[in-house]
Amino acid sequence: MVKDNPGLGLFLVVVGDPQGEFVQATLRLAREGEVEATVCDNVYAAVVKMAGTRGRQVLVLGAMQELAKEEGAFFRIVAAHAVRCGCLCDQSLPAARKELLAALQAGVTVLGDLQDVRRFLKEWLALSARGPRDAAPGKRQTRRAEEMPCEEFRATAAELSALLE
Repeated sequence: MVKDNPGLGLFLVVVGDPQGEFVQATLRLAREGEVEATVCDNVYAAVVKMAGTRGRQVLVLGAMQELAKEEGAFFRIVAAHAVRCGCLCDQSLPAARKELLAALQAGVTVLGDLQDVRRFLKEWLALSARGPRDAAPGKRQTRRAEEMPCEEFRATAAELSALLE
């Protein structure tokens, strides 16, 4: 049955307001991909949910302002546990450079809008369908600078670090 349902064994954690547009749209995408999903209204609840998913491939999606709390501690947690993570960065809000840098250093994929979320989720499902070797949770795809959603995000980690000093 696993071959018939590529979503089996996959687990999506969506962080945000359960009634918000982002969460609702992401849950619709999860249903379309037949992926089990849960909503956590804050990053602390997401850590607890992740801890209970032993042996499953986990993807966490949330908005930058939700995931970057505690100076980006969540980003360090997902990196340490090789959990794939996508962070929606609202382009109308000025992103704190420290938070963005923490996300990028942890291998978090920065997403610009719901279409990016759709593509990211589809890529995750496609990688997962290929099998455990290709879909290892620690394998992260990084975006090239020209693919970043905003001009301000096109700086390298070194440039961002220099700005912080």
